[in-house]
Amino acid sequence: MSNEALNGNFAKPVLQDGFLYITVMFPYPSGSGLHCGHYYNYAIMDSYCRYKKFIGNQVFQPFGYDAFGLPAENYAKKVGRDAKEITYENINNFRKQMQSMNTNYEELLITSDKEYQEKTQWLFTKLLENGLAYKKDSEVDYCNSCETTLAREQVKNNKCERCETEISKKNLNQWYFKTTWYKQRLIDNLDKIDYPESTKKQQREWLENLHDWCVSRQRNWGCPIPLDNETDTLDTFVDSSFYFITYCLIKGIKPKQVDLYVGGSEHACMHLIYARFITMFLFDIGVIDFEEPFKKVIHQGMILNNGEKMSKSKGNIINLDNYDSDEIRFYLMFIGHYFDGGSWSDKNIIGVQRFIKKMANWLNKSGNETIDFATFKKQIFDYTESFKFNKVVSSFMILLNQNKNKSLSDDCKNELISLLEIYMPNVRTKLSDLREVSETVL
Repeated sequence: MSNEALNGNFAKPVLQDGFLYITVMFPYPSGSGLHCGHYYNYAIMDSYCRYKKFIGNQVFQPFGYDAFGLPAENYAKKVGRDAKEITYENINNFRKQMQSMNTNYEELLITSDKEYQEKTQWLFTKLLENGLAYKKDSEVDYCNSCETTLAREQVKNNKCERCETEISKKNLNQWYFKTTWYKQRLIDNLDKIDYPESTKKQQREWLENLHDWCVSRQRNWGCPIPLDNETDTLDTFVDSSFYFITYCLIKGIKPKQVDLYVGGSEHACMHLIYARFITMFLFDIGVIDFEEPFKKVIHQGMILNNGEKMSKSKGNIINLDNYDSDEIRFYLMFIGHYFDGGSWSDKNIIGVQRFIKKMANWLNKSGNETIDFATFKKQIFDYTESFKFNKVVSSFMILLNQNKNKSLSDDCKNELISLLEIYMPNVRTKLSDLREVSETVL
């Protein structure tokens, strides 16, 4: 394939120069659907993007699905169904949940789609042509339950990271990428990029023990290695190592460095380092003109349930389908600093519901009084830039308490609601509905 093959036939209207590129780590479409952690990432960062648009920026906010992987294949085997069929069913469910979340993400790709697989295979071919992909016999870590090779980093305490089965050693003929060729560069560039210091520290430690990346997997639900007589598929981390570049290509724009990339701290090493390695390689062969994928990376905190990590086994996963999307978003913002997370409480979300009702009652008053929003806007926008969304919510609550005796003009009400819409996108309709209920009762 030529370099042009990476582009495909996806040309769409071009974004203007100088746009902000903000994206989140795309999800694996598991059968359990989007969970509270996804919501904390996607909904709140959607508000961050809305804020950026509000102050005049054009924002590229793409989304996709990391579709290949062992969970779908194992589940398909268990129930006697096709892994692809199950995966795309799950994606349709995720889409419904994303729609109910009321976000502005633009879905552009699924890694198991034919067009994306061709790009993944093109990448493998270019690595092979440039001496960075090779095959050798070696002793590897093997999970008998998952029936596949594992990368060294996927083994924790001699157990498979996914299923916790004791791993065994096997001599197999496997494909590797020469990540070690980029070791020093990966270390040196950490001084040039804006990542959390804890993540940089983990990457430096992970890179004092770097091995070439074993990318062969003895599974069916993965991207086939594009060589005759090859039956292995590629590690799904290969799929996720360049999707942020493909977003641009699909959109018909020149690939650019992501301005802000948001996801869990559990991806501090493997995904982020593999993405850095592949980006450096594509830079070196002239496909892109930047060598680091992400200008700035942040990690959202974890949402706990009454102080405990949520899991199916504990039976404490919160089904967000039972809640109003604006109330969830505003409450999750209020739960703590975005980097810290916090503990979910049904009792505390009632406070957000009360705030919305009080706001509706306040705005139901007719008058011509005004509020000078200049100081307030600067305050909440400064908090937003610092990801202190909890302070944004408390600022709105304080504003209401300090001014609840005023009867605002229509222009003033509209300005206030336009600010609220950044953080509760459906609030205008919600306030209108509550006012109508109030008038009916009266």
